[in-house]
Amino acid sequence: MRIVTREAEARLIELLNLIEDGRDGWQALCLSFSRLLEHYRSEYQVKIATNLMNDLLGDHDGAIYLCEDTTIYVVVRNFPKALMDKMIFQLRYLFMDDPLAYTAEGDENPEFSTLYDITTQWSDFMEICKYRMSLRLRNSRASAQTFAPAKVAKPEEVKQFKPYPYKEMRLFTASNLATIEHDLGGIDISPTIRRQPVCAAIPQTSIRTVFDEMYININHLRQSMGVEVDLLSNRWLFKYLTQVLDQRMLGLIQRNPTHYLANPISLNLNVATILSPQFAEFDAMIKPSNRVSIVVELQIADVFADMAAFLLAKDTAQKMGYRVCLDGVTELSFPQIDRQRLGFDLIKLLWNADSEQDVNSENNRKLEAAIRQCGNNRVILARCDNQKAVEFGQAMGLSLFQGRYLDSVINPKSTVMN
Repeated sequence: MRIVTREAEARLIELLNLIEDGRDGWQALCLSFSRLLEHYRSEYQVKIATNLMNDLLGDHDGAIYLCEDTTIYVVVRNFPKALMDKMIFQLRYLFMDDPLAYTAEGDENPEFSTLYDITTQWSDFMEICKYRMSLRLRNSRASAQTFAPAKVAKPEEVKQFKPYPYKEMRLFTASNLATIEHDLGGIDISPTIRRQPVCAAIPQTSIRTVFDEMYININHLRQSMGVEVDLLSNRWLFKYLTQVLDQRMLGLIQRNPTHYLANPISLNLNVATILSPQFAEFDAMIKPSNRVSIVVELQIADVFADMAAFLLAKDTAQKMGYRVCLDGVTELSFPQIDRQRLGFDLIKLLWNADSEQDVNSENNRKLEAAIRQCGNNRVILARCDNQKAVEFGQAMGLSLFQGRYLDSVINPKSTVMN
């Protein structure tokens, strides 16, 4: 597919004018890469993304437009929905450590990309392109010599299409870690606590909550501290910060167990936290009857960081009476994990919309067989944002689910989004 790097907005408008009378089958994808953190907007990263798109788009009619601010537009005709979803998923995964791709809670950020159906949205999309063109001309030193559309849309005319107001935050560095840790000690974290239910959803029966995952909403936490630092921009410093947050969470529960342990919960904890004296103190305060209603979630990434410490933490938690769930498993890694041999009580499998396209595909048959071997009632399908995810999981033999779709079913009047 053709890749346009010079005067991208002008060439994009030219194409839209050419296809105005034959819009059927055309669609446009806007990738808001200008809002990526600076170190993810490198020429190298953008080139990888462009090559990925070019491989998937193949010889379909259309073009890829690379704007000066690194925003990318893809205009293509008769491109299957399954391939479009796959392309967006792979691009999101490429930038998975950037908050533009995924929110602090691990959910897909809707601001990452926008898809337009040119058949019905040609006029709207043309206005967006004209507005971008007017901005580029306004900022260009040679605006008088460059392309000028016959009619440039005024900002107020396309107000609904203006880029989302995005305030550039400072990167999380070692120099501001001490300040953030100090500020964290001076705030009440209880308002930042969220609960997301893990539900049993069996066909022909009502959905019911099995337990709630308790976690700290990072965006709310940052706002409570009043800092303009992107806490997710450095994974290693954020990893250290989560250990501090673990201690705060455990302390919160210790001070008010009646409130926080009224119903079964799960806690996503670091390996170092479980092996710490603070966790032993926490355990000493918990009634034996409550331990069995607490699930400790451990991230699969910690397995590769230190296998020995990981297994020790798992064994320690289980000997104390807690159930342990392995979190962060994808459909690719799931078949490689022997839950029974490793000794986990539960596994949390991350939903991938790409999987639903063909339930009977070879990969899905392997996944279904792995689920049966693991134990159908031992697997939680997470990040289920729609009913299709639940239906896919049920087709795979699953009955435990977590995600925004389940949130809306359990508590349809809630105004808080997990």
